[in-house]
Amino acid sequence: MSKLIFTMKYADKKWPVYLEETFGKETAEKCVVESTQTASVHEARIHIMEYKNDEKLIQTLKSNENVSSVILVDSKEAFETIK
Repeated sequence: MSKLIFTMKYADKKWPVYLEETFGKETAEKCVVESTQTASVHEARIHIMEYKNDEKLIQTLKSNENVSSVILVDSKEAFETIK
């Protein structure tokens, strides 16, 4: 089973709304969000369980300025895909 984990900075919207606008409703529904907020940082670690190799999603993540890292976990091995 593959899983995609990425970290995003705050995008001035609630995470479910932002994810749906950015990735589409189907992908947003698969996301599990762990949000962290301090006085200077508001970011989230987002997990997509049972990730199926979706090149369009990877390209969207690469082009999004709010994404700071993306990791693909496959068969207990982690691969950093961007940044």
